[in-house]
Amino acid sequence: FYEVLMGELTLRSGDPGAGYALMLDSARRTRDPQLFQRATEIALQSRSGEAALTAARAWKQAVPDSRDARRPELQILIALNRLAETVEPLQAELAATSAVERPVLMNVIARNYARASDKKLAASVVEQALTEELKTPAMAGPAWAAIGRVRLAADDSAGALDAARKGMQADPAAEAPVILALELMDANQGEAEGLIKAYLDNPKANPDVRMGYARELAQDHRYAEASNQLSTLTRQHPELPEPWLLLGSLQAQAKQDTPAEKSAKQYIALAEKQQDGDERGRGMTQAYFVLSQTAERRKDFPAAEGWLA
Repeated sequence: FYEVLMGELTLRSGDPGAGYALMLDSARRTRDPQLFQRATEIALQSRSGEAALTAARAWKQAVPDSRDARRPELQILIALNRLAETVEPLQAELAATSAVERPVLMNVIARNYARASDKKLAASVVEQALTEELKTPAMAGPAWAAIGRVRLAADDSAGALDAARKGMQADPAAEAPVILALELMDANQGEAEGLIKAYLDNPKANPDVRMGYARELAQDHRYAEASNQLSTLTRQHPELPEPWLLLGSLQAQAKQDTPAEKSAKQYIALAEKQQDGDERGRGMTQAYFVLSQTAERRKDFPAAEGWLA
């Protein structure tokens, strides 16, 4: 108790090194995960990466089966750009993760390694660590997507496209590679669109992917194609509010006022059933504006003013 107290007081008095030493010694004596975590935090706050790594490794040594101990070591090694040393703890983290949670872990891996200073090496290390996942059909899609995102962070959009392609070849129904392909449309990788279209040919395709594709088309000023995708989406999933709103906006832009009004009103009817929130508020505002535009064009100024109000 007194050692922990002195560690905190020493830290507050401006001597983080001594505070860290006292906290780490207490953690080793008690094998208390909270104290190991605190020692690691003190080192990170004082920008001492090596000290933080020492505390994280001492934590893992004291509690070998603890995932909470393994994760800080992995993150600190990435921050220190000691990427080659991350293969073993990353594979251990994968082994400790259930099959249900692994797709989420792939997203975390991609985010963490995308922050590395040597991003090309990071992509190579991630691919090496995910060797077993790449051989498993159920996991190959998310694994290739994680590799692709790290490649994209390294400005290797061609390599990212190759990863998306391999992920879809391994599992054509996997969502992660096609979501990567959507990101690659922004990177001017023309072949990415072919992967998206191939995925959307599947009747069981996730409607979020078609919505994302429609947004990308609209951003590229390909309004007719975006409207076609949204029309398909509203037929297949009429219960989703967001496609109706974007479709109505595009129809109003094309001066297709009657269908634009129908789409905007359908959005409002569906959105009113949702919980209040900033996103719903912005959507309702946009829908009212579409209705005001169409009313103004047919010179129904009281109705236009009413929608604006």
